[in-house]
Amino acid sequence: MSENLGKTVEAVELTELRPKESRSKPFFTDNLDVIKNVKVNLKVCVGDAEMSVEELFSLKEGAVIKLDRDASAPLDLRIDDRIVGRGQLVVVDDYFGVRLTEIFQQ
Repeated sequence: MSENLGKTVEAVELTELRPKESRSKPFFTDNLDVIKNVKVNLKVCVGDAEMSVEELFSLKEGAVIKLDRDASAPLDLRIDDRIVGRGQLVVVDDYFGVRLTEIFQQ
């Protein structure tokens, strides 16, 4: 015990807790109905480019920005900045799409 600005401070001894072995199944294994309608924002990253502010402000319509990714490299699929898979760019009707080539287990 010690005095600290007029207040008494006592040391507390904590008992180490050991993880219990659970015999139950993980919550979401059989209960996906609970979260199946939750919306997530999936982003597809084609590539990045680094440029100065001067270069950025001098861009004009029709300018081409070279990205840091090879044209044949797979695209990254991201959820909350975490890569969850990769795929190839495709065209579906009048829209861009992604054909999945890899899905990562988290």
